[in-house]
Amino acid sequence: MLLRLVYRGFGVLLILLTTQAVFAQQLSPNSYNYGKVKLWNNPKAQLTFTNTSRKKMLFLPIPYQRNLYVHLPDGYIMPGETVEIEAIYYTENLGNFSVQQPLYLSGWNEPVYLSLKGKISSFHPDAHIACPNMGQEQKEEATSQIAEVIIKDKVTGEILNGVDLLLVGPNKNFFVERTRKKSIPLKKVGTGLYQIDVSKPGYISKQDVVYINKTTQQIVIEIERSPREFDVIEKVPESEVPDEIVEIDKPKETDQDAIERLRKKMDEKFKGKTIIERDVMVVKESGDSAQEEETVFNDVIETDTVPIVDNTPQEDFSSSGELNPEKYVSNNVVFLIDESSSMMLNEKMDMLKLSMKNVVTALRADDRVTIIVYSKHAQVRLASTTGDKKDIINAVIDSLTPGGRSYGAEGLAMSYRFAKRNFISGGNNQLILATDGLFNSPDYTQRDMYSMAQTHASVGIITTVVGFGKNKEAMAFMQNLSKNGDGSFIKIKTAGEAQDALLSEIMQNALR
Repeated sequence: MLLRLVYRGFGVLLILLTTQAVFAQQLSPNSYNYGKVKLWNNPKAQLTFTNTSRKKMLFLPIPYQRNLYVHLPDGYIMPGETVEIEAIYYTENLGNFSVQQPLYLSGWNEPVYLSLKGKISSFHPDAHIACPNMGQEQKEEATSQIAEVIIKDKVTGEILNGVDLLLVGPNKNFFVERTRKKSIPLKKVGTGLYQIDVSKPGYISKQDVVYINKTTQQIVIEIERSPREFDVIEKVPESEVPDEIVEIDKPKETDQDAIERLRKKMDEKFKGKTIIERDVMVVKESGDSAQEEETVFNDVIETDTVPIVDNTPQEDFSSSGELNPEKYVSNNVVFLIDESSSMMLNEKMDMLKLSMKNVVTALRADDRVTIIVYSKHAQVRLASTTGDKKDIINAVIDSLTPGGRSYGAEGLAMSYRFAKRNFISGGNNQLILATDGLFNSPDYTQRDMYSMAQTHASVGIITTVVGFGKNKEAMAFMQNLSKNGDGSFIKIKTAGEAQDALLSEIMQNALR
């Protein structure tokens, strides 16, 4: 899509200050230039990063990219420490290329940018066959005639079933739940780079990136047992019945989506300036999207064209008080509710119940609601239930009672599994986490949770966070979690704010 906007404004001094802040942390080299390359074979770019601040920081996970894989260092980077970053750019196009990927650090508002450029004059015969290998040696495994994924216990080598597998790809995503066989066939998967997300009760969830093509025969992923005492490994009986692999089409970007996406990018690019928008025109784009957008931003054109917009108002609700189906798509909403002791303070739980019940009033029979709670443990309080069962849903809401510690990360992982299980193609698939943010799960880091949010946002499951309380650290965590999950952060202080907060959020995301 091409967005033509007119931008005028001031604030040069502010821009200079912002630029100085951006380059206070940077990669070396500033731009990795491959130069002119013959026999391109997905070479690895190696860069370094030095923490020049006075506090420790870590890289936040980045979402799946169709043609770029970045291997970031694990854990905190101490002041003065230098670490290595590796990147592989995958392309099937000859000629010049230029790629820029923002990398975000904890406690740092502005990203550092990973830039790759070069010119490909020819491809190596293995360029589109070999699997890009990052940070570890590729393992040799026995092969079969049918492409398949095998999950193993890292210590015992046992082949596991009972896993949830999410395959995030260039065009389509694939999900299989609680496998009963010990291998997962890849018959419908097309060629390209894929992110694999594997989870199984009793094991630590794992993400990996692989390249799949016609010659791929077997992919082996090893996972480790969870160190938590209360995690029980689920035993799933084997079956001869094939596992169902669900194809999830990626949400198609509408003209309005493209306009909003480019507006956000322009806001970031011209941060600190006054922006005046005259008009917007959307046209079909072609070629490398990243390069095309750069051309758009540097070629500002005035036009008198005014889009024709149908201003006929549509009612939000039907006569029964439920959402208008002609205006709002179906909803698959998973509520993840903090039942820890801290939610008893300042009527937090009462305000949450008020907001949830207002949502229930507007739900329809084709909407679905799941309620998961967490304190000492995460548990399903209400399995996926249609919106016309209002008495049942409200009874569960009334039963919410705070008490215990706040093991929210376990609840987060469980909630995403239910969101995937009840995924509505073309609908609003949304996880709503309600908490005061005081997570104290012993074996999950904030980076783990940001990664979960990003992975599921990439397949159309957004994460909204409803925050209570005044803890600054908790508020920062909640804001970052919602940002990684492509959702909103809603802060509730009063019953008045609670009344319509959740319903307004769901309506915004379900709008056709």
